[in-house]
Amino acid sequence: MSIPVVRESAVWSDIALLDSGNFEKCERYGDIVMVRPEPQALWNVGDASVWASAHLAYKRQGREGEWTIHKSVPESWNVTWENLTFRIRPTSFKHTGLFPEQASNWKWIRENVKAGMTVLNLFGYTGGATLAAASVGADVTHCDASKPVVTWGKENAELSGLGAAPIRWIVDDVQKFVSREIRRGNTYDVIMLDPPAFGRGPEGELWQFEEHLPALLVDCAKLLKPESGMLLLNAYSLGFPALALENLVRTTMPFVKAIAAVELTLKEESPRAFELPTGIVIRATW
Repeated sequence: MSIPVVRESAVWSDIALLDSGNFEKCERYGDIVMVRPEPQALWNVGDASVWASAHLAYKRQGREGEWTIHKSVPESWNVTWENLTFRIRPTSFKHTGLFPEQASNWKWIRENVKAGMTVLNLFGYTGGATLAAASVGADVTHCDASKPVVTWGKENAELSGLGAAPIRWIVDDVQKFVSREIRRGNTYDVIMLDPPAFGRGPEGELWQFEEHLPALLVDCAKLLKPESGMLLLNAYSLGFPALALENLVRTTMPFVKAIAAVELTLKEESPRAFELPTGIVIRATW
């Protein structure tokens, strides 16, 4: 029997979804308001006035795009979530260095990961989940194929007062790194995965979510301690239902005892308070 999908909306003070609609979203990061594409926003905008306050707006042109600056914007600035600090930089791929809906997962990590646990964060990006785990005393290995984002993660660790925390920063193809960890005989209490739909490793290694994730989870099962542990798997809004991901986890990790499927959202700070769906996450424990 499949599990019900629940919704969680991330809570921030420094970041807000002001409005959404017409395949775009209007957000506030600190004091900076920006407009970015949002394919999930099928509906009409709710409050056109907030869009007029945007400092910058992104329009996609092919794989990359371009920011239009309406008001003066610093090259980078900081935002905080609880006691963690993150550097924001608008990039040519529309990203800011942060996926704010992931704060729901950071909260879960802080409530469930314990001091002394060993944690592997795959596709770790700029380190939000890594810092959440390190902040409660876990020993974290952070792996991402992009050297610039791993450097960005280290910067966020320093900003958050975690520069000396037991974090191992790895720039590597995730699939190759996991295979090497198996050969080394290493094991982990917790594995967190945040795979993209498509990507490439540092030497051009191909990653495609639906093609490569099943085999990666099989390998991750070999790294997890079977007596007890946790898995966190993000799928964003890739079109896969929660049941497909649940079945994948159950077949690749038969030792799993409990699974929660959560739809992560961001709630508008508007009178209608629409929730913007941002993807599915599977949280498994045993």
